[in-house]
Amino acid sequence: MPTLGTTTAAMRNEHQRDSHDGGGNTLRALQREVVTFAPRVPYRPADDRSLAARLWLPLGIVIAAVAAATWVWTVRHHPEWLWRLIDLSVYDDAADSLNRAQHRIYRDRFGEGNLPFIYPPFAALVFYKLPFTFATLKLVATGLTLACLLAVVWASWGMLGYRRDWGRLGATLAVGGIVLWLEPIQQTLLFGQVNVILMAAVVLDLSLPDTRWWKGVGIGLATGFKLTPGIFIAYLVLTRRFRAAAVATGTFVLTVVGAWALIPSASKTYWTDAIGVGDNVGQDFISNQSFNGMLRRVFDEGPAEKPLWLLAVAVTAVVGLGAATLLSLRGRELAAVVACGMTGLLVSPISWTHHWVWIAPIFVLIAHVSLTRFRASASAAVRAGWAALPIAFVLLTFAWPMSMDRRPALTPQGLLWLLPYAEKREHDWNLFQFLAGNSYLIAGVALIGIAAVTAWRTPPRRGDAAAPPPPTDTLRASVPSVDPTP
Repeated sequence: MPTLGTTTAAMRNEHQRDSHDGGGNTLRALQREVVTFAPRVPYRPADDRSLAARLWLPLGIVIAAVAAATWVWTVRHHPEWLWRLIDLSVYDDAADSLNRAQHRIYRDRFGEGNLPFIYPPFAALVFYKLPFTFATLKLVATGLTLACLLAVVWASWGMLGYRRDWGRLGATLAVGGIVLWLEPIQQTLLFGQVNVILMAAVVLDLSLPDTRWWKGVGIGLATGFKLTPGIFIAYLVLTRRFRAAAVATGTFVLTVVGAWALIPSASKTYWTDAIGVGDNVGQDFISNQSFNGMLRRVFDEGPAEKPLWLLAVAVTAVVGLGAATLLSLRGRELAAVVACGMTGLLVSPISWTHHWVWIAPIFVLIAHVSLTRFRASASAAVRAGWAALPIAFVLLTFAWPMSMDRRPALTPQGLLWLLPYAEKREHDWNLFQFLAGNSYLIAGVALIGIAAVTAWRTPPRRGDAAAPPPPTDTLRASVPSVDPTP
């Protein structure tokens, strides 16, 4: 088994020999790398890339200012639709109900939308007795969401190894302004959802060097608020960051125990009876872009639905988490985090379009790939193709100004909403409508496939960090820095 002192070139040669010797040797190499309790080389952002500040800073300021001003103008002209924040009203109203009858928090409906509260009790405590009105809460939640969006983009550039300089700030502002207008972010702002905030807790946590003892706290808090981020605890275990996994698990347990001590009746109801309360929110609706949503639309709760869903979940979890593990162990942390996030969205029973806020770090990754490959390509046609990649991504996910029934004219909506939906019309789609109506799911599966192929073909990086990366190594997140002496 190679030691930590093995050079990158030596590890690359071993990987190539294993690949040429046949599948059996390749699998044995993967087993030596993954199925072990040996300490991994600690992750630490490399900070060895840079972006030209004189280009990116003014460009980022202009893009962010135009995007934010346009969004504010749109909201001010359509407050009856864009400033209702009905999900935020559910959180606020449900938290207030704890004063009256906490055991009914998972039975009653709340807020302007008359919707159930489906989060763990810890989430209700976060909104309990806030010292301001709901009007102020809308401003606070929106401002925090926008700040967290920029923080995620900043951290994503950092995971790719970009220095903390003015160029990175400009790129953060530019990407932040663009992704502000992608459908999942617009949906999050429209409903007053917390998905960007939870994603920030996870991404900022994972962007920390492994040497930080508090790494894992953010993931634990996010899991306590909404159970689905718990997939990142499994990710920490699989990537052999056992201390961070223990911190995350301990933090999550504290949220459960603390909530049980403060609101025992609500906690008992949730953990013993109402943990599946999400069954009451129409999981076959068009915006549920998970395997569960797709299969419910196809089979209409027929006998084949549950077995197929369990099979899809099992295969996706193995492939997605396996790819994320290998990518992380081989130095591509942002690609690994994105693969894990996509896996969580695909296997979750409910993944509304506003849950797909992972589109923000994905866009950073796409922009990085496009820039790197553009510089490395000699052919003008190939360069044009790489330059078009982020543009095509935006065109497909942009919240286009649309005129729709029962909604104000020219409000931002994703292309998904041009399809027939509601009142079970999703169950009667033709083939084209099926493909378009499950576009998030299909894109997520494709991304997991690309991650798996990339992870399989990427040589291990456990040793010397001094060797310069090849110019076309586009997904490289960081090269661990360790003492090459055995």
